[in-house]
Amino acid sequence: MRKRILTGIFVIFLLLAMIVLHQTKAVDERGNLVLYDSAKIGVIEKEISLDLKKGLNEVPLKEIEGLNIAEITLKPLSEGVEIYGIVSQNILGKNVFEANIDESVTIKLKSGEVTSGKFLGYQDGKIAIQGDGYYLIEPNEIAYMKLAKLGEEGKSSAYAVIKAQNDGTYKFKLIYRISPIGWSSRYKLYLGKDAELYGYVLIDNPTNKSWEDINVLLVSGEVQFYQPYPVYREVYALAEKTVQKAPPMEPQKIEAFYLYKLGQMDINAFEQKLIPYVYQEGEYSREYLYESYPWGGNTDVYEIISMKTEKVLPAGIVEIYKEMEESTVLIGEQYIEHTPKGDILRLKIGKDIDLKGETVVLEEKHAEKYSYYKVKVSIENFGEETKEVIIRHYKYRGKILSSTTSPVNETANYVEFKVTVKPGEKKEITFEYEVTY
Repeated sequence: MRKRILTGIFVIFLLLAMIVLHQTKAVDERGNLVLYDSAKIGVIEKEISLDLKKGLNEVPLKEIEGLNIAEITLKPLSEGVEIYGIVSQNILGKNVFEANIDESVTIKLKSGEVTSGKFLGYQDGKIAIQGDGYYLIEPNEIAYMKLAKLGEEGKSSAYAVIKAQNDGTYKFKLIYRISPIGWSSRYKLYLGKDAELYGYVLIDNPTNKSWEDINVLLVSGEVQFYQPYPVYREVYALAEKTVQKAPPMEPQKIEAFYLYKLGQMDINAFEQKLIPYVYQEGEYSREYLYESYPWGGNTDVYEIISMKTEKVLPAGIVEIYKEMEESTVLIGEQYIEHTPKGDILRLKIGKDIDLKGETVVLEEKHAEKYSYYKVKVSIENFGEETKEVIIRHYKYRGKILSSTTSPVNETANYVEFKVTVKPGEKKEITFEYEVTY
């Protein structure tokens, strides 16, 4: 029995020795970074090459230190290797007192007395010093302490344990997530004779991670992040097949979202990048917008400008500028939802005091996973000019059943009607819709 135990211990030490001796570093190859505008998450996918020795190898993966190893995938692309696991270790740092144990310190008491010696730590709530004698000092009696060291920060390390059949270079695919990195859209709209719309990608990396010459892909739309990794792999796999055929910065429709390819770039730690990606110039028209809600009530009517989109516009903030007396003046700022190509973009630029809108809920029913609404919307013109008003009612996934006026636009969340209201006139629209959950 004793011989078996000793043999087992010998095997364990042999394996540990093999791991210690066979350390190697990962060589990065060009990878991909997928960023989302629906969540502050980035998915990194890259190939790495490892020079491995025969047997067990401990491979440091500095890139994933501090990350959740449950969200990390390391997949062999070469034969003849097995991954035994990924290990993450967190080593706690020392505070200033722990760092100075057994070091020389000098303490001055409030009484003026100075004591020097070796700091032994705390004992019974008192500071212990070994000098020409053994001293226990009350902390509230100390005027100051002169210490040899500052505290030490905590450290983390991550490595993979890999078994190779032979010496050689092996390829692997490394996939991991990092947060809170993400992207958003920012627009600047200049109103002159025509409208000029500039769109920018804002990449925000508040993390301490950096990537050089990485291929950046942007996903716009709602991606369900509670699902496991196949969601991300599917996103990237579809992007690989389709995005290469599209011109730079032209969005590619994939599933329920759009994908943009930025190409290779450096993403540095604690950095923001503002990158132009869309421009259009064209006519715009002035209209008036009344926004109606299923709980009824009176709200303001806004003067708006309308223009047809030539490209897909991801959700973002639009700054609205107007040329006035040889100056460009910021006259408003508004958040827009994801807007498809060919849709009408409507932006508020101010309230109209001559128009008043009212929403009245005539009938309302609720059941399990079902709601029904019958709504009347009225617009009254107290001014002296005829005005065309867009009525936008937020039905939140509702389906229109009937209406006294045909809708001019309908999305999943709202329906729009258009009415022309003369001076002193009041126009009404009645419609029904149902919502299923």
